[in-house]
Amino acid sequence: MRNSCFDYSGNRWTRESLSEAIHLTPNQLGRLERGDRKYLDNQTLQLLAKALNLTNLEQKEFMAAAVGLHDEVLFDQEKPEDQLVNLVSMMEHLQVPAFSIDPYGDILAANASMINLLVIPPELIEYARSIPAGLNHMKFVYAPEFSFREMVGPLWREVAAIEILLFRRSTLRYRHTEYFKYIFKALMKEKQFDIDWYASHRNPYYCDWTYEAFKFYHPRYGPLNYFATETIINTQRGNLYLIIYNPADAETSAIFNKLKKPDKNHVTRLASWPEKEYV
Repeated sequence: MRNSCFDYSGNRWTRESLSEAIHLTPNQLGRLERGDRKYLDNQTLQLLAKALNLTNLEQKEFMAAAVGLHDEVLFDQEKPEDQLVNLVSMMEHLQVPAFSIDPYGDILAANASMINLLVIPPELIEYARSIPAGLNHMKFVYAPEFSFREMVGPLWREVAAIEILLFRRSTLRYRHTEYFKYIFKALMKEKQFDIDWYASHRNPYYCDWTYEAFKFYHPRYGPLNYFATETIINTQRGNLYLIIYNPADAETSAIFNKLKKPDKNHVTRLASWPEKEYV
């Protein structure tokens, strides 16, 4: 994380400058970064969170990781696979657009309302399956072939800022893994993501809400007005995030109602989980 963050003068943290800021020696910080030192006092943790410019919700993930209790211990009642099956079943009965992502930001499933709202044809889904990080929600926001920028229009910069902070928060405890390094390398090929990732660590837009209001003109469906709300499902393999679009006016409600099938809001399974696949 240190390499992505910047000190109070706007320069990247070095081991020496960061160790001084959090009152550790460079050797102690090196041990911490290598995983040799696992426990820190509360004051040092707070100083480290401040130095890394974490948002409040990121700090919550950061502190949870520092405690050292693993999800496998905390949430051992259900198998992760069964939890995803139950989540998909529930999404089919929702009357509004919804999708779910995993801790890496990969889109696991989306119902028909969401796919139709985003105007995603089957061939685009197959293309996404064939490229690295193609099913990651950051790829969808930033890659031009998905046309998300054109869909939300002038709102795109604001939406991208919100989504990148969700990505930062959900992946915080997994950035040491090989899979995160794999998807992050692919995402960094998107020039604007590269710029925004580092910009968000310099001067983050502190969007610590688990809901957000969106109001824009959809090029196909016209004016939309809705709230995107987030529900967290705890599992042995990390959090799952269910994002639901809730209409804020009658016109949007009528549009959402037309996006689903008459009998069921069919769900398309997308990225693999809990085991991850590399392209």
